Amino acid sequence: MRHSKGQYRIISEIILFSVGILITGYVIVNFNSLQDSTMKITFEDQMNSVADVVATAVIKVAHENNASVRLVIPDKISDSIYMIALREGAEGDGELIITKLDGTESVRKKLFNINHDNTITSNNVINNSEVVSSAQFIEIVKNEKITILRR
Repeated sequence: MRHSKGQYRIISEIILFSVGILITGYVIVNFNSLQDSTMKITFEDQMNSVADVVATAVIKVAHENNASVRLVIPDKISDSIYMIALREGAEGDGELIITKLDGTESVRKKLFNINHDNTITSNNVINNSEVVSSAQFIEIVKNEKITILRR
């Protein structure tokens, strides 16, 4: 019995060490999960902010004839390059789409009373156009149609 006393101590130290490793692993996994979800929320918020700024500029241009608005946009959102596109929406209204280049995430904003069809009474017509964020400077131009350009 006297010789087994050291074995119990070694076994208890091994168990204590294993519990410490398990707790450390649990904390690391949970931190990574929290970091991923926080980055996703931040990315969506930043995409919505850029979409709001661009949509506001499109609306300002839509109310004038032969107008243009120049914007400075971030070249990356959460270390990701993105694309800004003006498209015809499902109901015929214009739509502003901001998409990550790999296509995994996107934000869509409807542009009411700004249509793609050339037969609109308000004469706010969207030309399907897109710009990659690496341009950093974009220009929204309305001549006959509203177009988003890289500058």
